[in-house]
Amino acid sequence: MVLEYVADIMSVYIQDIRGKTNTEISNKFASHIGTLIGNYIGPGRTILIGRDATNASQMIKRSITSGLMSAGINVVDFGIAPLPLINYSKKAYNAQVVITVSESHLRGEDVNIKIISSHEIPLEQRHAQKVSWDKIGDLRYVNEGENTYQHDVLENAAPEIKNKNFLVVIDCAQGKGISFIPEIMDTLECETVYIGCSDNLLKRSYPEPSPTRLSLISDLVFAAGADLGVYLDNDQDHIIFINEKGDIIRDQEATGIFTHFMLNENPKSTIVSSVVASLALDDIVKKQGGRLIKTSIKHVLKEISDHKAIFGADEPGMYVFPQFQSCFDGIYALVMMLGILAKKDVPLSKLVHKVPPYNRTVFTIPCENEKKMNVLDQFQADYSSKYEISRADGIRVDLKDSFILIRPSRFEPLIRAYIESKSEDKLHKLTESVKRKIEGISQNRC
Repeated sequence: MVLEYVADIMSVYIQDIRGKTNTEISNKFASHIGTLIGNYIGPGRTILIGRDATNASQMIKRSITSGLMSAGINVVDFGIAPLPLINYSKKAYNAQVVITVSESHLRGEDVNIKIISSHEIPLEQRHAQKVSWDKIGDLRYVNEGENTYQHDVLENAAPEIKNKNFLVVIDCAQGKGISFIPEIMDTLECETVYIGCSDNLLKRSYPEPSPTRLSLISDLVFAAGADLGVYLDNDQDHIIFINEKGDIIRDQEATGIFTHFMLNENPKSTIVSSVVASLALDDIVKKQGGRLIKTSIKHVLKEISDHKAIFGADEPGMYVFPQFQSCFDGIYALVMMLGILAKKDVPLSKLVHKVPPYNRTVFTIPCENEKKMNVLDQFQADYSSKYEISRADGIRVDLKDSFILIRPSRFEPLIRAYIESKSEDKLHKLTESVKRKIEGISQNRC
């Protein structure tokens, strides 16, 4: 799979707005955001929009649509549809922006608005300009995007998959992708067990992949003797893999597997990841003679397109294969993983063993939003004289065979800490040291 790039490849930005429905994100707020976006790209342009299956998302999507139309934007509404499908349809509609609305993975009362565009759109509160009554944008409802997306996913699938007759367990989290995922899996001659794919919205109770939910998938994989288990979120841009033994594959392990395969196919190419990425990724890229770019979470897509990377990743479970599209795509990642398993002709557990092992812990410390920078500045002052520091996203301190990453949460009054080390003993010592340091700074400054 040697990749080719077109000359006019553009930067891609993804922006998130998340808050409590009907209070922090009201209809008025959503409509205003729509108008601001419309003002930025200009009247007469086209924007694609879609949502997940929740009532809150339906309401907020309609308000955003009204705001877009009031700014003279022509809106193509995909209704309930996964983010990868909507984004893949941009070229067909000559669209400048994609917007999706979905339930937050963290809390059911929160709604998440995602904006994907070729420029970072300024969304600060300001007066929004509305067009005259005769220049209001058009609204068009469509549902034909599935066939093109499905066809092209299959066109890019490894032909070896059909020879393996994989047994796969898939949890769709009530996502709309279930309407065409069975057709994809059937065409690939996979036997598939589906859970969480009912259209009965009253039974939605899994806004995020909880340990209980993942344990259910693991049990089913092991009991059925399946080759693979996956959890696709309600947007279908996130995916979690479970191996044939029922073990959950960590994000850094899946990233390592994809990176190893892509660099084998495309030697000396560029990989992009967020700063959260494991040191295992550094080891793999270095060993295979590639180039690794680490960036902030919100700039992963931009860096992939700017540097013509062959693969990109972010946590949790977000993977980009730009030979297909410059967007996080869990459905395509599933097909890619099946292709790797088929070509390597080994179980997923064996592929994981080829990823250099690192121990990791992640925890959070409460901190008021306006005081988060104090914590970051103190960490930089304490470590910058002795160690290499990155401020691409928070503070990352790279030590020998270890790293410490301190990041302010984008949506909650929290500081997130990621610590990784080859040694379990060193991981424990670093964890205790960092906790004491953050708690000490928090008590004095937060």
